[in-house]
Amino acid sequence: MSRQKPFILCIDVGGPKKIGWADADGRDGTGDDLGEALNYISEHLRDGGRLALGLEAPIWTPTRMDLKEITSRRGGIETDHNRAWSAAAGACALAAALALMPWCLARIARDAGPVAATADFQRFQERGGLFLWEAFVSGKMKTVGTSHHDDARLACEEFDKRWPNLTSDIQEEPSINHAVSSAMAVGLSIDSKELVLPALVVGIAVRTGT
Repeated sequence: MSRQKPFILCIDVGGPKKIGWADADGRDGTGDDLGEALNYISEHLRDGGRLALGLEAPIWTPTRMDLKEITSRRGGIETDHNRAWSAAAGACALAAALALMPWCLARIARDAGPVAATADFQRFQERGGLFLWEAFVSGKMKTVGTSHHDDARLACEEFDKRWPNLTSDIQEEPSINHAVSSAMAVGLSIDSKELVLPALVVGIAVRTGT
């Protein structure tokens, strides 16, 4: 299993005027130049590089049998900080992600060619390509900055710090992975079985004094 560190890009999801992004090269920006950032990572993928693309939004939702629980917190860091995926900011971010993910992944598919994508961390370590993961940065966890790209920067740094020993901050359960469905819709090479695979979630630990 490869421990080669991937290039990391994280997008703070929102409407066109509320998008922020940051990458492993220390660059950041807004929706105005997100296309340029995607061109950059597409070239990296086209050259055989590895990419970990994070989205700060709920990119997977639980599928539960108990009607009373279908919109409840997913557990883990959501429970610890009382930030349910279905409430307020989470629901808005999910709605924006459903539109933004196909836009981003379609550009990657167009520019990078037949790239293998996955939401399975072990599979990514074994074969490389494009890894899709979820960033979780709650308002109570933010420490610096007020721009949307600050959240993306925190998530990038956290992913980088944990590599290669990444485990999800939300436990697995039956789910629908909306990043996987977006990847399939735009023609990226991804296993359809991953549609029911919850994404790896990287959350930012609470820091004292905030």
